Amino acid sequence: MSEEDDTAPEIPALVKKYVPGVTRGLSWAKYGKEKGKGTAMKSEAFQEAKAEGFATALKAPSGETANQILKDATDGLWNRARELTEKAKEVSHRINSQKSKKEREDVLALARKAAKKAGVQAAIAAGWEQGWKEGIQERDSENSD
Repeated sequence: MSEEDDTAPEIPALVKKYVPGVTRGLSWAKYGKEKGKGTAMKSEAFQEAKAEGFATALKAPSGETANQILKDATDGLWNRARELTEKAKEVSHRINSQKSKKEREDVLALARKAAKKAGVQAAIAAGWEQGWKEGIQERDSENSD
């Protein structure tokens, strides 16, 4: 069995023989589907964190205490995102040093997983920060009325 047969067993041999681009098209379709799932996951994480940041801001005291709450929360969230990003970079640097295609694919899968975690964490940090800013604006506008 050829390598191409392993990667796309659902494609008839006749089609593979005369239309080699079909396999690449299916790979791109799979990539697009996975990317869409990752984007949806990040969007959901962003929205949840934004709601949490907003709620926290509405209850926060004014002045320097509020600034410290924001700094403490966002520093921790962004630091975690940076740690996960560094881990993803470390894993991705190992891809090309693998001896076989299977080993490269395994490390690539690990790198994708690590990058997805880093992306979700960054979405959480950005969402919390955005929610906080909107919550403070709403809280301050209610106090001025």
